[in-house]
Amino acid sequence: MLAVLLDASAQRSETVRIVNDHIVRKNSIVKFQLKSAVGKENIYLIDNNKKKYPVQFLKDGYACAIMSLNPGEVKSFKTIRESGSASKAEVLLTEAEAKFTVNGKQVIGLQTGKKDLPAEIEPVFRRGGYIFPVLSPSGLSVADDYPLNHKHHHGIWAAWTKTEFEGRKPDFWNMADKTGTVLFEGIKNTESGAVFSTLESRNAYFDVSVSPNKKVLDEDWQIKVYNTEGDEKPYYVFDLELRQQLSSASVLKLPEYLYGGVGFRGNGEWNGKDNAYFLTSEGKDRSNGHATTSKWVHISGNISGKLSGISILSHPDNFRSPQPMRIHPTEPFFCYAPSQAGDFEIRPNQGYIARYRFIVYDGAPEAAFINRMWNDYAHPLVIK
Repeated sequence: MLAVLLDASAQRSETVRIVNDHIVRKNSIVKFQLKSAVGKENIYLIDNNKKKYPVQFLKDGYACAIMSLNPGEVKSFKTIRESGSASKAEVLLTEAEAKFTVNGKQVIGLQTGKKDLPAEIEPVFRRGGYIFPVLSPSGLSVADDYPLNHKHHHGIWAAWTKTEFEGRKPDFWNMADKTGTVLFEGIKNTESGAVFSTLESRNAYFDVSVSPNKKVLDEDWQIKVYNTEGDEKPYYVFDLELRQQLSSASVLKLPEYLYGGVGFRGNGEWNGKDNAYFLTSEGKDRSNGHATTSKWVHISGNISGKLSGISILSHPDNFRSPQPMRIHPTEPFFCYAPSQAGDFEIRPNQGYIARYRFIVYDGAPEAAFINRMWNDYAHPLVIK
């Protein structure tokens, strides 16, 4: 448990005292309250060694910073103000893409569906509201978009497959069936800053097996990219939170099925059963990991001769956590699929929420590193 104590006696400076718990924290997100006003000045925490940590204010009135702490470590900071721009994590908007950058390098993009389709892709497969590209610190693209053997796969995306709605069975995943589709509706509330950049966006799930087409779900995404490239090695970190609410009073039934939920499609060079490598929190791989449960999974492979990959961390508050997984036997496809564990429903006034953290880095996966990152995600620093 983390304790954060504030001394607001000084008008222009505050003292923040942080007491870490038993967890190793590296590049950890610390939330605390400050009375400092938000203005043109940039606010930093500065420790006794004169190291500065940028502070970014949150909409809930709290502030946050990224720092490393040993188990049981106690650190005190003063706040200081400096003029000028400290924005290092940015969201840049175009008609086709929301581009997230850290220190000028792109980390991910949110696609709006406005780009020209590849020549081999039929219009029925067009969609937006998914994350692509997904880049490593060395600039390698670990994800794919519109792969020819699964044209409905898109970087990091969400959809349900086997469903029942008002007596019909719209499939929002396999768009070629022309019974369901997911449409991107827009972006709002973008923010860039010294600690993170973020945006909110909305997708809509439509049953297209009926005329007129009927909206089934509203899906809100919040994406947050953190201004960190790692201490021991470069890595990028970003979060996805999605919230689904029914658009009518009708229940959406989700029968037991193999896949559906939040999916990831890996780089095209990873096609083939020996070209992509899977490691789960339970020590399983592609040969024995499918239909098991895990707190996290790492997917990697060679890209232009260099090993790179992505760790996908599932929050412990997710429905049916630890969630079961779909690991494809020959393609670089993965998804957390709660429907593998049996039927469930999304009901009026009772939405569906899912949270995941993604860590992208070059080189081989290290279970100890990913476990540390999961612990920090699952048990964030608690403010008192």
